[in-house]
Amino acid sequence: RKRLEDQARDLYHQLLQAEKLAALGQTISGVAHELNNPLATILTWAERLAQRPADDQTRRGLEAILAESERAARIVRNLLTFARKRHTTRAMVDVNQVIRETLAFRSYEQRLSNITIIDALASGLPQVFADPHQMQQVLLNLVINAEQAMIGAHGRGTLILRTWHDPERDAVILEVNDDGPGVPDDVQQKIFDPFFTTKEVGKGTGLGLTVAYAIIQEHGGRLTMKSQPAGGASFFIELPVTEAGLPQALPKPPERTFAPPMSAAGSTILVVEDEIALGAAVAEALVDAGFIVDRACDGVEALERVSVRAYDLIVCDLKMPRLDGPSFYRQLEKQNAPLARRILFVTGDVAGTEAERFLEETGCPWLPKPFRLKDLLRSASELIATR
Repeated sequence: RKRLEDQARDLYHQLLQAEKLAALGQTISGVAHELNNPLATILTWAERLAQRPADDQTRRGLEAILAESERAARIVRNLLTFARKRHTTRAMVDVNQVIRETLAFRSYEQRLSNITIIDALASGLPQVFADPHQMQQVLLNLVINAEQAMIGAHGRGTLILRTWHDPERDAVILEVNDDGPGVPDDVQQKIFDPFFTTKEVGKGTGLGLTVAYAIIQEHGGRLTMKSQPAGGASFFIELPVTEAGLPQALPKPPERTFAPPMSAAGSTILVVEDEIALGAAVAEALVDAGFIVDRACDGVEALERVSVRAYDLIVCDLKMPRLDGPSFYRQLEKQNAPLARRILFVTGDVAGTEAERFLEETGCPWLPKPFRLKDLLRSASELIATR
């Protein structure tokens, strides 16, 4: 009976946590859209101005604007990790290898901090379908949290990492166990909550475990914890061995290693963007690169323009008033299917929305805001080359 009660309580907390993450994910997704548009405008203008002659002081200022804009964009991307915004690259992964590589990163700090590592990694462990970098991010978070707890309580500690295969659940289990002070009962109920932290002000964001929880959930797994009154805590990562039921990753945006060919110059592009400042910045940047550019503020105006002029490419926002990007695409597909295949979408957020499903179903190329000019120019040139 007690086992059933424990399972019911665990299930309740998992559902409650999922609801909290879903609600916060929607909120941050909307905030990201509002932040990423001005960030994209700032980055575009800064890049354009950086290409022009300038004195040393002006150039230092432009470099600072670019660097800080990129920093702000990284902050937004980190917040959006648990809102399924991050682009993932999944493959069959050896969990034991991820553990070894992660521990190698921490070996120097652990020696300095008197942390002893004991690993009990099962041999012949099945591989899992996962993003190795995200798995490393989760594991690093758990390991660093454990180190800080042990050092804060005892000035030293022993960290144990175990792996095994659970044939009943067809899952790989990873346990991170520490001999720190443990986690009080009242804290256990909130430990995965967004912005909850027991650390001093300025020492933690309260998002580390929230992001870790969301990453594992995104992989179809579970992240749980147990702590004993006598001290010590264990975090358990459970990952499914099979791929069944796992959400598919969005098409990846292009890699950042392309220089647009001169053959694309002179092509005609329609920029569809309701943010006036961003639309102007993108249009002028494309003109600088040798393209002929028209602008439209939404899908309705864009349909009017494509009915009277031929375009080689359309750069289109996803979220717009009157007629949004997906609706514009569907109408254009009926009127001019070849041109519909040459739409490059740009978006500030797609997590958990109809837009996400639209991109998955159509396979349309897209760039996340804020994007860099070289990414936009390369993507535009590649799509124009397919005409």
